[in-house]
Amino acid sequence: MNDDDRQRQQAAAGLEQLLALLRAQSWRDDDTPALPPTQAAVLRMLADAPQGLRAGQMAQRLGVSAASLSDSLKALQARQWIQRQPDPDDARATRVLLARAGRRAAAALRDPLRGLGRLLQHLDSRDIGALQRVVQLLILQAQRQGLASGHRTCLGCRFFRPYAGGSAEKPHFCAYVEQPFGDAELRADCAEHEAADALLAEANAQRFAQPP
Repeated sequence: MNDDDRQRQQAAAGLEQLLALLRAQSWRDDDTPALPPTQAAVLRMLADAPQGLRAGQMAQRLGVSAASLSDSLKALQARQWIQRQPDPDDARATRVLLARAGRRAAAALRDPLRGLGRLLQHLDSRDIGALQRVVQLLILQAQRQGLASGHRTCLGCRFFRPYAGGSAEKPHFCAYVEQPFGDAELRADCAEHEAADALLAEANAQRFAQPP
């Protein structure tokens, strides 16, 4: 095993340890719900979709199977945190929305000091920026390997212009808001995201992976 392989092995081990903490619900608080990661992700996703989402849309965005998502939705519905309504665009389909109790639970989950947020609060903006870059690249690899799809990252967005911001502090540019921004402001889940076509996505990926 060469040095690069050893470094990747250690990085993978660290990430797996953090994931194990999440699965074990190690950060359970008395005043906030303790949930498996998929259920928590569903609540956060629906909090940004007041009109609701179809189950298929959520499964695609989360990179989970329809059966796995169905189990999570059943658990959330049993807690009366979600509800289903007919889809106005398709009478044969339904949309999943947050119920009132679900909105309260989602708000608690978005507390910046909950879960991993407790660890991130001790990182400065430079380290947050480095982490955001890694997250963008990892999601890209997951998509390329068929492990996930539908993620609303900067790197997959048609408005993203990597290293077109004009300064070292704000190297990137968002054509949606027409503003430059830095690595710490990269988004892993942006409500204004619009998927880039294949050519633009690949060009952005190559540019992003090789900073000037």
